[in-house]
Amino acid sequence: MFVQAIPSSPELRQQAAKEAVEALRQGVHVVTATKNHLFSQWRELDEAARGLGVVIRISGATGAALSAGDLSRTALRGMGCETIRACPNGTVTFVLDRLAQGDSLSDAIREAQRRGIAEAEPSADLSGEDAAMKVRLPAALAWGWDPALVRVETQPVIEDTAGEALSAVSRHRRLRAVAGASVDQPYFVRVRLEETHPGDPLHALDGPERQWCSAARTRAT
Repeated sequence: MFVQAIPSSPELRQQAAKEAVEALRQGVHVVTATKNHLFSQWRELDEAARGLGVVIRISGATGAALSAGDLSRTALRGMGCETIRACPNGTVTFVLDRLAQGDSLSDAIREAQRRGIAEAEPSADLSGEDAAMKVRLPAALAWGWDPALVRVETQPVIEDTAGEALSAVSRHRRLRAVAGASVDQPYFVRVRLEETHPGDPLHALDGPERQWCSAARTRAT
């Protein structure tokens, strides 16, 4: 087994792809937590794995300890799943909860960094790009899309978001950065700030402890 956990940076994308493809072509199973090459070269990686009957496991790149990515290739495809909703970025969930408690955005980020939740440069988290990436591949696998062709639209967490978070909590709701995709909108993933109600699985998320929760609507039979 080859385990890959190098940074998901543009500079290392080709290296990550080359190492993974070489391992698969030698009959070695691959487990990867590296993202970038999964989107640009998924077809090549998948074909290399299928050629020798080995597997490439990707959930570390799409849902941390949760098996969202790999389940999308198996269970979701057999369930007739039509929609995916998720909060796969624990940093943003933590920051939104701190904003709802009255923190400023800068204070919330500093506290997340102090606790080791946020990276030193959290812009990919706050912009919604990380959440979009983590949903983009499972959605593509669930519905047979080419990940390289999936478009994304994101709503960032900014200073004004603090007022939205406080307004939501005053009505017993929670503001969440929800990444969603639908079979009715092919090749498209959107991340937007939503007020979630009690009873919504995403409403129950508590800071960084649970980074992924999805809800699926299935076709009636």
